[in-house]
Amino acid sequence: MKIPFVYLGMPIGGNPRLKQFWQPMIEKWKGKLISMVGHVCLIKFVLSTLPLYYLSFYKLPKCVSNKLVKIQRNFLWGWGAEDKKIAWVKWRNICKLREAGGLGIRDIQNFNDALLAKWKWRLGTEDKGLRKLILESKYGSWRNLSDPNISRSSSRWWINIHKVSGSTRQGIWFDNNLEWVLGEGKTVKFWEDKWIGEETPKDRVPGLY
Repeated sequence: MKIPFVYLGMPIGGNPRLKQFWQPMIEKWKGKLISMVGHVCLIKFVLSTLPLYYLSFYKLPKCVSNKLVKIQRNFLWGWGAEDKKIAWVKWRNICKLREAGGLGIRDIQNFNDALLAKWKWRLGTEDKGLRKLILESKYGSWRNLSDPNISRSSSRWWINIHKVSGSTRQGIWFDNNLEWVLGEGKTVKFWEDKWIGEETPKDRVPGLY
């Protein structure tokens, strides 16, 4: 087979940073329905899940994200019509939870970041498995995703996971929301983990370290 090709529904060997890589998925998002309620249900339970397989592996380019949001927005307000319709509510408000006055539709960019960050969660919580052994042999421990000086020689996939869940400005939310269960202490690092406040022991008392 020639690269790129499709295997189990996933494009192999393509460049996810290019718009044409996502074109087959975008084409699946077009459709019509009868009522506004039906449109909301389709967007939440069908249109938002169609790219799930893609978004679990690849970082969505901004231009593609904007395109998907446009399709969702037109589908919601335009009832499947091709011509432009008026959006009566800002999309960020549409994506809020119902309790906050929104419709509970997923923000596609945040959804993509969460799915990629889940790889870090899996690598940190799984005790064993072939997937974990392969990734750790290639990239090292999942803790490397918290290192701000990640190697530029790493794959684009690993760098994207680091970007959305590491210690950069965009990804610091992940480590700040972790809670540790010590157990026997095999998975924690006394000097390098944060115990009290925002500093690690090695930063608090560097001389002793």
